[in-house]
Amino acid sequence: MNDAEIARMGEYARQALDNPALSEALKRLHELALEQFKRTDIRDAEGLKLARQFAAVTDDFETILKRMVEGGKLAQLNLDKHRDEGAARRVVRKVLR
Repeated sequence: MNDAEIARMGEYARQALDNPALSEALKRLHELALEQFKRTDIRDAEGLKLARQFAAVTDDFETILKRMVEGGKLAQLNLDKHRDEGAARRVVRKVLR
């Protein structure tokens, strides 16, 4: 992926994380993973392993989105740094953003 695509994907990820429905779904997934872990008998090694994997996947999904946002910000900074524009135009672009 080039910087423009990474920046665009980062913006999409930010929009997704800002979406109240997705935020609520992630919150519920975290709660569900915790409840599943609590309900698993301490002697059930396989059940505990599965509960841990469910929690890890939930955390990983959210972490991937957050990393995409940060990667998009860095790619946008790189794109902005290499733009061929005057100082006045750069100031106007940053203010209007």
